[in-house]
Amino acid sequence: MRKGIIFSFVACMFLSVFSSFSKERIEPSMMKNADKLKMRQWVDSVYNQMSLDERIGQLIIIHVNGDNGAANRQKLVSLIRDQHVGGVLFSKGTPENQARLTNLAQENARVPLMMTFDGEWGLSMRLANTTRFPKNMMLGAVKNDSLIYYYGREVARQCRLAGIQVNFAPDIDVNSNPSNPVIGIRSFGEDPKRVAKLGVAYASGLEAGKVMAVAKHFPGHGDTSTDSHKVLPLIDHSRERLDDVELVPFKKYIDAGLASVMTGHLNIPALDNSGVPSSLSKPIVTDLLQNELGFGGLIFTDGLAMKGVSVEKDMSVRAILAGNDLLLGPLNAKKEYEALKAAVADGMLSDSLINVRCRKILEYKYILGLNKLKLVDVDNLSSRLNTPYAEWLCRKLNEEAITLLKNEDKIVPLKSLDKKKIAAVSLGAPHNSPFQMTLRLYGDVTCFNAMSIAELKKLQPELSQYNTILVSVHSNRVFSSDDIQSVVEGKNSVITFFTSPYSMSRFNNVIKNTDAVVLAYENTPFAQEYAAQAIFGGTNISGKLPVTVRGLYAVGDGIETEKTRLGYNLPEEVGIKSSDLDQIEAIVKEGIAQQAFPGCQVLIAKDGVVIYNQSFGSFEYNQAQAVTNEDLYDLASMSKASGTIPAIMKLYDEKKITLQSPLSKYVPQLRNTDKENLTIRQALFHETGLPSIIQYYMPAIDTDSYEGRLISYKPLDSYPALIDNGAWARTDFKYKSNLISDVPKPGFSKRISENLYISDSYQDTILYRIAESKLRPNKSYLYSCLNFMLLKEVVEQVSDSDLNTFLQNNFYRKLGAVTTTYNPLTKFDKNMIAPTEQDDFLRKQLLQGYVHDEGAAFLGGISGNAGLFSNANDLAKLYQMWLNLGSYGSEKYLSKETTRLFTTAKSPNSRRGLGFDKPDPRNNRLSPTAPQAPISVYGHTGFTGTCFWIDPDNNMIYIFLSNRVNPSRTHKKLMTLNIRPRIQSVIYNAMNK
Repeated sequence: MRKGIIFSFVACMFLSVFSSFSKERIEPSMMKNADKLKMRQWVDSVYNQMSLDERIGQLIIIHVNGDNGAANRQKLVSLIRDQHVGGVLFSKGTPENQARLTNLAQENARVPLMMTFDGEWGLSMRLANTTRFPKNMMLGAVKNDSLIYYYGREVARQCRLAGIQVNFAPDIDVNSNPSNPVIGIRSFGEDPKRVAKLGVAYASGLEAGKVMAVAKHFPGHGDTSTDSHKVLPLIDHSRERLDDVELVPFKKYIDAGLASVMTGHLNIPALDNSGVPSSLSKPIVTDLLQNELGFGGLIFTDGLAMKGVSVEKDMSVRAILAGNDLLLGPLNAKKEYEALKAAVADGMLSDSLINVRCRKILEYKYILGLNKLKLVDVDNLSSRLNTPYAEWLCRKLNEEAITLLKNEDKIVPLKSLDKKKIAAVSLGAPHNSPFQMTLRLYGDVTCFNAMSIAELKKLQPELSQYNTILVSVHSNRVFSSDDIQSVVEGKNSVITFFTSPYSMSRFNNVIKNTDAVVLAYENTPFAQEYAAQAIFGGTNISGKLPVTVRGLYAVGDGIETEKTRLGYNLPEEVGIKSSDLDQIEAIVKEGIAQQAFPGCQVLIAKDGVVIYNQSFGSFEYNQAQAVTNEDLYDLASMSKASGTIPAIMKLYDEKKITLQSPLSKYVPQLRNTDKENLTIRQALFHETGLPSIIQYYMPAIDTDSYEGRLISYKPLDSYPALIDNGAWARTDFKYKSNLISDVPKPGFSKRISENLYISDSYQDTILYRIAESKLRPNKSYLYSCLNFMLLKEVVEQVSDSDLNTFLQNNFYRKLGAVTTTYNPLTKFDKNMIAPTEQDDFLRKQLLQGYVHDEGAAFLGGISGNAGLFSNANDLAKLYQMWLNLGSYGSEKYLSKETTRLFTTAKSPNSRRGLGFDKPDPRNNRLSPTAPQAPISVYGHTGFTGTCFWIDPDNNMIYIFLSNRVNPSRTHKKLMTLNIRPRIQSVIYNAMNK
């Protein structure tokens, strides 16, 4: 009797004390915003038709295979019909299979099922071929909380498409134990407040998208050294410590009005000293979570198949008694269902308790829209899930997570590329990894990879010739700190880790000896791409370390950098929908089908980001070799604006020439002729009075070697070479042996084509031919290649170097424009260069790697009017430098004043600028650009089927490269189909939507 009195007294005292800490339950926003009257009506209508057995079944969420086979389908239907379950959690599968299973389940359920999902990093955690978002540890480095919210919104969108109403995320455990075997990178980090903020942001996004968020694993699984899937982990912290760390995110989550919490299977003596798993503990689930913290939402247990709880007797009954609403994934659902029924029958569970839980579950089903259930539309599900926006968001999260932890002498972003010989060494990744491929977008980077220590040692002799080493660690299982140290010793070096932050501790010594350390967190393609971009300044770096790396870095560490070069992303990055650019592909394919060109590259950059860089078609119409983004094209007259003009701008900027300087000052062949007073300015505007072209090759041909005319304007047997529409040429002529040779020899160092060399003196011959050409009395505008041949002479005389060397030293090598060059066969394999014409007239071969333009060819491949080769990506660097008013990659190339002058000046007599072409606002039909192009646009076209246009108003670059002259220049449908301006129109239309 006395014992009973004492017990009652203690119990009353406990309740009295506890009540002083109890908190009014917070109604989740989802519930608060529901139409309570309609909800109650629907719940009543369903509930009143349910038997007690059906109400009991609502408390169970079954875990079912994602296999759509007959046996699994039958099992699923049986569980739904026989155990009357409240919801389903599928294991791994595909979106389509899960959608079909979801539809099957809903069709066989009397009460709509709550379809749940365990997707901490999106659908890809369980479903193949879906967007792979970063894991939480990586997201913990992102400063921009709104991105985490939008990430939650996107996951909700995808869940809804797949028929999912509940996502068991976010994990808001505070991972304060680096040895935690089960949470680790699933956590946002070790700072409780930061974990709380990100968890709330993500959950808010989910619930804004009408998907219930479920925070886990209450009351905190972050500081364990064992896995609750295998054993019951012990958390032996004081209540004060739990309040200060583990419980902080859950308190914030509850206060934010979020809907659901998952209870973990943990042994926490400070909260319940009975040794009972926390998921079965009333002091934890009811007294702490609901009464003290005020949580009023839906409570799920963690998976009941886990060893941390599955060994417990009567676990499901005890879980309900502890205060959980839903039982997740018991190993034997039928057994647990029967146990619940038995507990009700013998009074351990009251009818009223079952009824309260059942009604609560039905209320949330109503809130989640199950009162108006629609089956999942399986058609095109994958494409609707994997939208460009989803990819952009995933890219953006990766970009903003990249963390720079060390940066001696501000080596990152890399600068002075012309002074660096860079090698990239990937450890634990195959050749041509996304990291290395992205590095090569920025400059001349030689790539190596090693999968073992032995392979790494073999590389060391080769690496000795490089002064900058970019090491990437893709696995921490093989290589040691000393292994990496042997590679970077005595070099400028950057080490990038595609691993968990905790694994960096193993590399303590080499980290202390390297110049820069980049942490990318995960070894995914996007993590690799954006780490490479960050190293070169394609993106700014803003990530902050979410955990402590023992002996090296503290939580919150992270050095910020500025964006200095072009970045690479989807159109969504600059506010354009990818789908609005889809018409570009259609236009290109039309051009290829109409034989306007066999292949092409199209690049668009806006706001400093390359948003479109695609290659189409093949080198030739036989489709034997597909075009890639790395391939080079003959730019033809784009060489004027991409080669000669930057050289002239540089000399002008250095005050070595003026626009009024006479050409004859630098080209002696013009002196004492009627061209003596022609100026650089007139040449740039094409207002010299010079003819458009001359026959550059005629002095080299032996006119005694053939009879009659060289060219006929009628098709005759003796004129087999078609050289243009309505023009044919003889092929039986011979070249003068003192000017053309079929082998290299002294005085014949310049190549016209394969096995054809021209006398070094022939350049003077062409210059004299220009000097002797007939000058028009009226110096009105007439486009002439001769003007730029003369400007090339100006550059070479003033700089005392050939045009290519001058440009390489002052622009291309510094920009990292590796493929931009004259005479590309001196640097690149022929198979990387798109062929142009089958020249049956002068060179009698398919031109591949040799300049198409005859004038440039007879000048040895380097001319002011033509001769430059490049891919689109490298050209964009030059053009972005102009958009940046003379700067790129933290280096100044030209003054702002010079850049503005050359890119804005316009002739009063034509549409032409200082070397650049421009739109014709008076006549859209004659304008080289799309009608939407503003008058500020500048650029150039090329005879081989190329163009570029720079739009300073919209901070945009458009480049089109093709080899439309293959196999013949008679292919002119590129112009008649208006391909280039039409593509440009698509771009402007997309921007203006």
